[in-house]
Amino acid sequence: MNSTTKIAKMFALAALILTGLFFSLSAPAPEASAQSKQVQSAKTETPAAIFEDKDTLLRPEGYREWVFVGSSTGLNYMPNPAPASANADEDIKHVYINPSSYREFIKTGKFPEGTVMVLEIAEAARKNEAGLQGSFASKFIALEASVKDSKRFPGGWAYFGFTDREGRPLAKAKPFPDSACLSCHQQKAATDRVFTQFYPMLNAAHTK
Repeated sequence: MNSTTKIAKMFALAALILTGLFFSLSAPAPEASAQSKQVQSAKTETPAAIFEDKDTLLRPEGYREWVFVGSSTGLNYMPNPAPASANADEDIKHVYINPSSYREFIKTGKFPEGTVMVLEIAEAARKNEAGLQGSFASKFIALEASVKDSKRFPGGWAYFGFTDREGRPLAKAKPFPDSACLSCHQQKAATDRVFTQFYPMLNAAHTK
């Protein structure tokens, strides 16, 4: 092998080494890349609460893709509770929170302005036959939402129903009177008007 060939091979090898070094330095670290994507996602997330005017809330879209925080059946603050047997076929309630507010609560233990929580109510059905017993959610019958917006609402939060008296869904809603929801949430909720004591996903994070 002559000296010219050796020099050419050395240059080629040096070029390969430099190319590999360049790409290794320019490639973002996996963790940094993941954090960047998370920040970008948070920035581009559509506001969960969209108002038509000062206090008319549009029905939340895509809430079933939000964070599920808990469910309940027969849970209320009635002064005179009904017998246990009367609650056998109570409605089943599922609760969701918009993702960015969930992330903020996990980090700080506080709900940010713009937090939306959705309460979806399903009719309970029961099976009691050979080889199959128990209750399950049948059809959805109502939808409610709460919004934290201290600039719009003096009490900090407002509560909305998206089902009319005949059980038909509504595209938008005005807030309930404060006496219907807010007063109870002020007195009974564990964290900032939210019943975190009944939502395992939030309660676990808040008590870490």
